[in-house]
Amino acid sequence: FGQGVLAYFAVVIVYLGGFQAAKTIHNELLAVIIRGSVCRFFDITPIGRLLNSFSGDMDVVDEELPATMDSFMTFIFMVLATIVVISLSTPIFLAVIVPIAFLYYF
Repeated sequence: FGQGVLAYFAVVIVYLGGFQAAKTIHNELLAVIIRGSVCRFFDITPIGRLLNSFSGDMDVVDEELPATMDSFMTFIFMVLATIVVISLSTPIFLAVIVPIAFLYYF
């Protein structure tokens, strides 16, 4: 039961973060378009191209980014859980993994 509740909250947090990111990116993109050279930009750019650009970018933020972040977080927690289990069963593993992680990072 506890694992299901934690998984539910993890998914909710990822998708709420994705919603907030989509809102922020949309507002910033719109502000850049509006603050740009308004006369020339809107004269040479058809409205359909603008809408297509907005919808394509927002589709990536709405659909692909939360799923990617969910997969990333799952992978990170799986790696951490594996390291904890190995460390509990073989404590000398910590003496080996810390220098390797340091070398890998730098």
